[in-house]
Amino acid sequence: MSTVLTHARIVMPDGVVEGSLEIENGTISAIADGNSALGLDCEGDWLIPGIIDIHTDNLERHYFPRPNIDWNPVSAAIVHDGLCISVGVTTVFDSLSLGSFGFGAARTPDNLIRLTEGLHHAWEQNFLKADHRIHWRCETPSEVLAFEVDRLSSNPMTGLFSVMDHTPGQRQYRNLEKFLVSWRQEGASETEIERRLAAQNERQTLNAEKGRRLVAEIAKSRGLPLASHDDETEAHSDQAADLGATISEFPVTIEAARRAHDRGMAVIMGGPNLIRGGSYSGNVPAATLAQEGLLDGFASDYVPRSLIECAFRLTDEPFGWSISSAVDTVTGAPARACGLTDRGAIRLGARADLVRVRVSQGHVMVKGVWVKGLRVG
Repeated sequence: MSTVLTHARIVMPDGVVEGSLEIENGTISAIADGNSALGLDCEGDWLIPGIIDIHTDNLERHYFPRPNIDWNPVSAAIVHDGLCISVGVTTVFDSLSLGSFGFGAARTPDNLIRLTEGLHHAWEQNFLKADHRIHWRCETPSEVLAFEVDRLSSNPMTGLFSVMDHTPGQRQYRNLEKFLVSWRQEGASETEIERRLAAQNERQTLNAEKGRRLVAEIAKSRGLPLASHDDETEAHSDQAADLGATISEFPVTIEAARRAHDRGMAVIMGGPNLIRGGSYSGNVPAATLAQEGLLDGFASDYVPRSLIECAFRLTDEPFGWSISSAVDTVTGAPARACGLTDRGAIRLGARADLVRVRVSQGHVMVKGVWVKGLRVG
């Protein structure tokens, strides 16, 4: 069976075709100027590739919708999937953290196992409409990282690894005084704060380097991409590139982003950073990297809808990007970064993951979503 979408503004890598697109057997079989008498009338809306999100923590919030309240993990995966489809995300890398067991209940060892098993069950039973993979975020200073990687990363949904280091005073938490506010709000004394800092610095010294190398070796052995998270300095970017990382995820300074760009890494920023007007941690704004020619793409981080908003925000001032270049930041760029050669662009023979989009009074509205040619939203 074939499907025809007509009267659409079809966003392709090299420009826009105002016309029709045909789908056969889950792939794009024809693209033509002009409208067809048959098919779904898109009423002049944009037709873009399905959005690819290589880093989202959104699954965790559906597993623990309120503090200390867990939800059935299969149900959580289904609801999370539905949200992704509703905002045009058709390929999802669900970010799950290994070794970072101080960042919320969903990341404790037992809950991580339950969440992973629930996601895998939903995927295996075809309960999910989007294409889901797991992005293992690996906390390199962790004493238990090697055990957790060995126990969980063989999951067949594994599609991406990243290395991260949340030791206070560097990278994401380079503003130490700002970071310590949270500990003081918990009621920690200055003596307790000094003790905690010393323990975390010691842990970093003992484990971070071997943790990075372990993850890099596993990613390489499985032929999977490696990302580096929150690089702060040129040395951090060089270290990541030397390990084989091809993605610089959320660099926190322009210096780190520029070095990553020079080393051939894809620079991926958080969508909320652009939409909110900056980083909540006070790190480099995504807008600055976009204006400096150092931005390749976006990941949703914690707001899946931010991606489609980013694509259209970049077409406005002060950016003025072409629609093809702007859409590529949430489709083609993440696809290339993760080695997904069958999607990320509208072209003949590509997987028919498509999103119909209307912009009304400055708001971006998803009017239809197709995954492998089947309408799912």
